Amino acid sequence: WEMKVRDGVRKWILRQVLYRHVPAHLVDGAKRGFAIPIGAWLRGPLREWADGLLDRDRIMEQGFFRYEPIASKWTEHRRGAYDWSYPLWTILMFHAWYDAQVEQPRQPGGVLLPA
Repeated sequence: WEMKVRDGVRKWILRQVLYRHVPAHLVDGAKRGFAIPIGAWLRGPLREWADGLLDRDRIMEQGFFRYEPIASKWTEHRRGAYDWSYPLWTILMFHAWYDAQVEQPRQPGGVLLPA
């Protein structure tokens, strides 16, 4: 316990090791989060995947969402006019889940059920 907490400083032993290799302001600085570049990914390496999930016929056939608002936001996002990454990501995750769970039902353990 003495190595873990000393003089009210938590993770004491870890900090001692880090001080040898990392500037002190990074070790002692406040915690901070980081952003995931979903917007850039949707315009780049995930664009083809997203195009497939946001396909007009697919959305119309499934009937869960109205196509027009999604299409306009997807167009604006691709052009870089506005960052719609988080609302689009929610829709994309729904469609990915739907495909995995409903379109291709699986038994517990991930085994595909016969069609």
